[in-house]
Amino acid sequence: MGWITAAKGTSLSDLKATIADMDLHKGTQMQVIMDLKLPVGWAFDFIAAEWLMKPFVPDGMDLIDVYGEGSQGIVEMEADPITLAAALVFIKAHWLALSILGLALGYLILNITILIKVPAAAQIPVALLVGGALGIVGLIILTRRVPT
Repeated sequence: MGWITAAKGTSLSDLKATIADMDLHKGTQMQVIMDLKLPVGWAFDFIAAEWLMKPFVPDGMDLIDVYGEGSQGIVEMEADPITLAAALVFIKAHWLALSILGLALGYLILNITILIKVPAAAQIPVALLVGGALGIVGLIILTRRVPT
């Protein structure tokens, strides 16, 4: 399994999808990584951080963890299921309100990246998948061929 960038922006309001809308099936993991101007990632480690973020998690997503690393605040969620577009619209609309509520997220954010964990098979280039499928079909044809 690997992470792909689903959306990116320099603020909550200009967060833009970098991949087409997709269904996030049950269990699909999502990370919202906020690069901060100051090394205050520790603020995301407080016990109350998860409690504060819970109302800002889209319906169809479950909050897994909120933590910080240096100059990053990280929110991990899991789909139950939801479409990517619905999650991004909710995050843009509601997290902007969170920054207005006095947590100063809007002022501190340098960059926001939303990552989605996808199965390894989804990361394999299409040409390689087609070539592998053709190879398997060729082997099946050769093994079923009756010698004359």
